[in-house]
Parts: sequence; structure tokens; C-alpha cells
Amino acid sequence: MKATLKHKGLRGTAILAIVFGVILFWVLRPVRETSFDLKGFTPQHDDSLAAKFTPHILAHSLYGAPTHMFYRMAKDTQGNTYIAYHPYFHDEENPHEGFGAKASRLLYSGGLHLKDIIFGKAELELIEVVLDAKGNVSRVAYEDAEKYNPKAFGVKHVEKTLMHPKLPLCFEIVSWNHMVRPRESDACSKMAALKVEYFTDALWDEFRMVKKTEAILRRNRAHRVYERSAAK
Repeated sequence: MKATLKHKGLRGTAILAIVFGVILFWVLRPVRETSFDLKGFTPQHDDSLAAKFTPHILAHSLYGAPTHMFYRMAKDTQGNTYIAYHPYFHDEENPHEGFGAKASRLLYSGGLHLKDIIFGKAELELIEVVLDAKGNVSRVAYEDAEKYNPKAFGVKHVEKTLMHPKLPLCFEIVSWNHMVRPRESDACSKMAALKVEYFTDALWDEFRMVKKTEAILRRNRAHRVYERSAAK
């Protein structure tokens, strides 16, 4: 009888180990290789130019405000300049009531800290400004929240574009994970922009911006292809 129980116990342990191994393989298996081919872009480093077009982001009473503004920049073969701004937030957490919001705090931003495992520490968003060959803003890309429900577990990202916007670029935070939406320039006219900071290789690696191989639990953070190499 004891031998039978022992064998059952061993069999149960083996089954659990196999199930755990299958799950681990599934979430860590490679799903996409990251290409480091810049495809016609030449990285640039120009703090003065980046400062001229820095997006202003209004503080939110619940969701806070960015404390740093990192950037990378590149120029294409037609003379257009691309500036990828990364507003930095210390962290993100859904402060609202509701089952989904509580589950998010328990699993995603706290508890298991899935966000840190999948993406990396802290919170970095992306706002891209594109200048034409004459140095004028031709378009701005940003991420908004689609059908935002603060009680839900997650927030669906949707990329949107502004064509030939007025300066200063002004945005408001519309979700707990720091998606943004444009405001009239006047709303930010008296607001000082954050000082731009070049996104050095050391910071890039610290925040795990790009993974050589992506998996379900290992994802690249929001960025553009031309950012994958820093200016020399």
C-alpha cells in the first residue's frame, strides 16, 4: 500500500513537472527575431533640435506625469529627420476599483510583476516627431487608448497620427498606463517642457528596450527601428 502511494506521489510530481515544463517552454519559446538593420536610417544626436520639438505632457491627478524625456534620432536618405521621444514614468498601476483593475495590480504591475518580466522596469512611452527636409514638422505619431475602461485588466493601444500640428506639441494622459491624446497648443503654452536627454546605450540596456529574440514573456518596448543603434 505504501509503495503504491509512493508511486502515485512520484507520478503526480512527474506530471506536474511535465506540465510546468510545457508551460515554461510555451511562454519562453522564441516568437520573433529582432532585426538590427536600420534600413536607410543614419542615427543622429542633436539635443538642441530635439529640445525644439519636445512634446509637452500635462500632469494627470491620478496617473501622474513624466519625470524624464529620453530621445533617439535618425535621418533618412531623403533628408527627413525622425525623433523618437520616450516620456519616462517611475511606474504604472491601475488605481481604480473593479475586478480587472485589482487583478492588474496583483498580476501585472504588482504581485507577480509581469510587466517587469515582459518589458522591463519603470515605464517608457513613445511619441514620434517627423521633420521634413526643411526642418518642419510633417507628422507626429502617438499611442492612444481605444475604448478605455479603467475597470478592465488591460488597455488596448491604438497608434494615431497628427499631420502638420501646431507647436508646442501638447498632450494629456488618458489612461493609467500613460496613453496620450492631443490637446490644443494653448493648453501647454505656459508649461515648461522637460529637458531632453539622449537615450544612451547604457540606459537602453538598463530598460531592456529591445530583446534580440521576443517571446510571450519577453517583449520589445515601444520604439522605432532606427533607434536600435545609437549615434556614434
